[in-house]
Amino acid sequence: MPSKPLNAWIAFPLVFLSACAIRVGPKTIHADRFDYSGAISSSWKAQMMLNLVRIRYMDPPVFMDVAQVVTQYTLEGEASVTTPDWTSGVYYPGASATGRWSESPTITYNPMTGDKFTKSLLAPVSPVSVLQLVQAGWPVDAIFAIAVRSINRLHAATNIRIAKRQADPQYYRLLRLMHELQLTDSFTIRVQPPKEGVSELPFVELGRRDPDEASLAKSREVRKILGLNPDETQFQVAFGAVQTSDKEIAMVTRSILEIIGEASAGVQIPDDDLKEGRAVPTVLPDISDESLPQFLVRVRSSSSKPAPNDAYVAAQYHGHWFWVDDRDLVSKRSLTFLLILSTLAEAGTSIAPPVLTISKP
Repeated sequence: MPSKPLNAWIAFPLVFLSACAIRVGPKTIHADRFDYSGAISSSWKAQMMLNLVRIRYMDPPVFMDVAQVVTQYTLEGEASVTTPDWTSGVYYPGASATGRWSESPTITYNPMTGDKFTKSLLAPVSPVSVLQLVQAGWPVDAIFAIAVRSINRLHAATNIRIAKRQADPQYYRLLRLMHELQLTDSFTIRVQPPKEGVSELPFVELGRRDPDEASLAKSREVRKILGLNPDETQFQVAFGAVQTSDKEIAMVTRSILEIIGEASAGVQIPDDDLKEGRAVPTVLPDISDESLPQFLVRVRSSSSKPAPNDAYVAAQYHGHWFWVDDRDLVSKRSLTFLLILSTLAEAGTSIAPPVLTISKP
């Protein structure tokens, strides 16, 4: 007959394990944080790409923000041991264990709507915001080509069909020179902090303390194209179509909606949809011309879903698959720029996220 001490040794490990608390929460942070952030990033890119496609199909762009992600985990376990009944003569101990794991994610979406948000889509982007992107290191020719409509009466090309316009001959020459000067630190941006009653004042500086002959020649050509004072090195930037003096750069910027519309020119619409008049055709600029900034987001289309390794982002729309090639670095950079620029739009009046009460397990 088994002894009582032996039975105690059998039951002790089960009692010890049931007394130990298994902390699940900290172990999920590493996996879930990156999984959720990756999913949000992918959906953010897909939303922007689909908005480019929607504009070509004359559908309104839609912006939906992920406002809140809350996940609750539950881990329950139960173990029981039946000890022998020494009085009845039954000497067979029994054991049982049960467990339950559950995950309850709560994701809140906010449609970007309201009067302020709509106005921010239609209003021109602040020149300060555009110049701060250049100040952060983005290529000035790519930024100005998509976000600026005109500089000192020199107009960029417009790909939107209802506002189709050819670029002034000197416009892209100007952007190329500014980019070359940017690479040698001969073209710099300085934004003066706002003072009481005075808003932020951006300045463009041409030239540097020890310029070489090539930079001096390019700097003089930039001044000549823009009609600037040849002896000045610092010029104030103003929002407007016409400069008021030879020490000012007058800039007209585009709205977020215009910028998205310009970028949509790179969407490849299926031939059948173009023939049936379902989408707006466009004429792409010659990308082999090195004098033009390479900015367009090239969105390909196909009847079947692209391979995961080939697509940087892919989504289905209007019965077709649209995607950006993962090897197209220019398009990937341009799409990232659109995502950053879209955050400049104010959220406006949106639906407040609900207050969630999570019970303690």
